[in-house]
Amino acid sequence: MLLVPGGSGHAGVLDGVIAHLAADHHVVAMSSRLASARPGADPVDHHPKLYADDVHAVIDELFDEPPAVFAFSAGAITTLELLSRHPESLRLAVVHEPPVLGLLPEATSLREAIEAVRAAARTGDMDEAARLMTATMTTPGEAPVDFELRHPGDWLDGYADTTPEPPTPQLLELFATLGALQPLFLEHVLVPFTTNDVDPDALKAAGSRLVPVAGIDSRGQLPYRAAAALAAGLGVPLTELPGGHLGPVERPGQFAAALAALVKGQ
Repeated sequence: MLLVPGGSGHAGVLDGVIAHLAADHHVVAMSSRLASARPGADPVDHHPKLYADDVHAVIDELFDEPPAVFAFSAGAITTLELLSRHPESLRLAVVHEPPVLGLLPEATSLREAIEAVRAAARTGDMDEAARLMTATMTTPGEAPVDFELRHPGDWLDGYADTTPEPPTPQLLELFATLGALQPLFLEHVLVPFTTNDVDPDALKAAGSRLVPVAGIDSRGQLPYRAAAALAAGLGVPLTELPGGHLGPVERPGQFAAALAALVKGQ
């Protein structure tokens, strides 16, 4: 399996999931080029096509056969691009809440909201940029009604009585380090990724190899609605997994078990 993170793109946020998957899978987690950027040193926009080429190169270098790829958030957008351009390179694409604005009927207003996030970041008002992004991503909205839900494994039993796992000291330290990359993400990644157009014909051609997934705790939020719209547009089920948009980071044990059940069933 190949794991592709979102946000700041550091593979270390997936260490918890990797620890649970590694017993039964050969697992590689890759960081994006954003994770190695120097804060404030790169004024160039990053694009999903470039990131997809990076993932393709990693697969060519480290895998003898096409892997199952799991990716979330911005990493899921990268994986949709990879599947469109290099479909032969992966056996399965599990895309968790790719926040592609163009999949939603209110895409125009959402684009304006995301542009406002970038504008605030460029003035140096990171608190305002963070507030605007949180509001845009989490304000509830209507999801498409024409899709089927499924829940692989038995994780849903008793789920309501569980809580996220406390972050490890290593994860907290990593978060503190990655916080310095937030301005770069908001100025040069957020808009190019969320406004990237998907290729519906290429994605439909992937058939059952493309599995849209979403976190049960983020129902109604923008990334969930985008995943639901992707599933509805392709005529495939939407698979719910534990947690919210950051489920693999906040609930690594539950998430890994559900993801393993999903991959096994494909």
